Amino acid sequence: MQNRLQLPKDPLLRLLAINALTGVGIASLVLIGIIWSNIGNLRTLVFASDNPLLPLVMLGVALVITLASVVMGSAIMLLGEKRNSGGGGGHRSWISLFEGKALEPIPVEARARTHRRRNDLAN
Repeated sequence: MQNRLQLPKDPLLRLLAINALTGVGIASLVLIGIIWSNIGNLRTLVFASDNPLLPLVMLGVALVITLASVVMGSAIMLLGEKRNSGGGGGHRSWISLFEGKALEPIPVEARARTHRRRNDLAN
């Protein structure tokens, strides 16, 4: 019997699942790095507590939520990008969105302002 992780068939859900797992991996590496390097004396505080598992789980869950969301969000934002061979990273500029299109003014009707008293505005 093959016990293998089945990814969704829908391409968008597959993209989100892969990037969520990537975010979980990055979050676990960050958690290990924080504990290993003892940033802000955190390792000493965690392991000196009565239940060291609780702060580790709380920090881990917060890191997973944050970093998995960042990785998934960046993957979604990069969906429409076209990769070019010019080494520019595929980023579009605002100017390139309007290339070949003539800018035209939009007619807007101007109305005269009416002066109202403060009492009229309150009612």
